[in-house]
Amino acid sequence: MFEKTGEVVTINPSKCSARVKFDDQDDSISAELQVVTKGSIKNKDYWMPKIGEQVYCSFTQEKKGFIVGSIYSDLDEPPVIKDSIRALHFEDGTKLEYNTEDKTLSIDCVGPITIKSIGNVNVIGDVIADGISLKNHTHTGTTPPVGGSS
Repeated sequence: MFEKTGEVVTINPSKCSARVKFDDQDDSISAELQVVTKGSIKNKDYWMPKIGEQVYCSFTQEKKGFIVGSIYSDLDEPPVIKDSIRALHFEDGTKLEYNTEDKTLSIDCVGPITIKSIGNVNVIGDVIADGISLKNHTHTGTTPPVGGSS
């Protein structure tokens, strides 16, 4: 096996593959290389590198190649620099981050969020919207909701 890095020049989302330009080979362009994912049968993960993205590729002795992942560079730095944070940042500005130190999941979404559930959605703890507590807010002249606090 051998490895090399290059720049994505075309993508094929339906085949989860891309072609890569390798500077160390006079800008030669690869055949379509499959993009390695974290799951492809029952639990599926999907991502495609963007055109222009730097990727790390691995090739078998038979020269069958795979895109193993993307690499950061001086031009494209990591979105977070802290080992306790796992982050997923999207090009539209939406961010998901989990901090293992303070056990906090943060979601910063630039669009609507839809939760679809066949069963109930259970929240343990309080829900606070714009500073108003679902459990502890009061209305004058009414009784608290069933299961709510007074």
